[in-house]
Amino acid sequence: MAADIRLDKHVQAKIARGRTYYYFRAVRQDRTEFRRRLPHPFDDGYRAAYSAAFAEFYGHPPIDFSDPFSFEALINRHRQHRKYKDLSKPSRLLRDLACDLILSEIGQFPPMAIRPIHVQAIYDKLSDRPATANRRLDDMSALFAFGLTRGFVDRNPCQGVERVQGGNSYEPWPLWALERLVTEGQPHIVKPALVAIYTGQRRGDCLTKLCEAQIVDGVWMLRQGKTKNDVPVPLHPIVLAIVEEHRKWMRSQNKIDPTVPVLRTSRNKPWSGGFGASWAKEMMRLKLHAVEPSLTFHGLRTTNATLIASAVAKSPDLYGGIERVKAMLGHLSKRMAEHYARHAIAEQINTDSVLLLPDFGKHAGEIGKH
Repeated sequence: MAADIRLDKHVQAKIARGRTYYYFRAVRQDRTEFRRRLPHPFDDGYRAAYSAAFAEFYGHPPIDFSDPFSFEALINRHRQHRKYKDLSKPSRLLRDLACDLILSEIGQFPPMAIRPIHVQAIYDKLSDRPATANRRLDDMSALFAFGLTRGFVDRNPCQGVERVQGGNSYEPWPLWALERLVTEGQPHIVKPALVAIYTGQRRGDCLTKLCEAQIVDGVWMLRQGKTKNDVPVPLHPIVLAIVEEHRKWMRSQNKIDPTVPVLRTSRNKPWSGGFGASWAKEMMRLKLHAVEPSLTFHGLRTTNATLIASAVAKSPDLYGGIERVKAMLGHLSKRMAEHYARHAIAEQINTDSVLLLPDFGKHAGEIGKH
């Protein structure tokens, strides 16, 4: 019977000794559990008990979700739209987390009443985790942008919110660290790293989308999971060697399936999860986990952009300027390409600037001599 009842938010049914019990159950931000016993949903006292439990947890009574311009209506409409459905599974999960954050923090108000000061307050609560805060803000902004042209808001309140810089989590890798990773790392970790370095693509695309079916004449015909951009990626000989090794392994297993990802786990299974934990474990084994700025897998994408931009900055007319970085990484905007290439450009400008300084005093070999 319980399965036939459409339960309210946070309400769970438990069966014990042949009888069904109902609870209001939610998890606080400190990960502790909040639970209150409820009457049966058909009982007269259920609605009052549910409203009391809801108000005790959230600090306000349940919202009337029948309002066609409530946050609940906006989120439901967004989730039914192609913009949401076209997101990758990890991106949809992050978008859902942002929606849940909005409902818990400001869901009792109409979207039209929200201003940047309210979004800033939500953001500041997460500011000790800059990467998380910035991602939540980006997803909230996408939701408000969706509602802007559909009458839910008259402006995007996420615009103008003061962000916290995320530190150096995406900084390019120094050459000595790359050398240690490649020469001392385990193959199931080194191969994805090499693919990222030589293609400049994101982790999810490298792990799950590099397969024989998408390689034509040495070019990886990639549709990026995050941006949905179609990016032709010419493969470096080292990546082609990894692909050839995969072909040999497939033949040794008597398998013919061009859709099987080239990169595999230590157990020769396609990556379906767990790469982050394996990566962190390998970084600790190689003593690269405590390096500052921190070395991340996404930093390998930055490394690719930096190496390309280093050559481009020396002769932009010859190598095509920032457009080369933009094309390789699959960015739609010049701003993002410049963001990834900023280190190489700054280094080249500073190198040229040093040459403009005049000579002062003695040469290095004569310093200290009288």
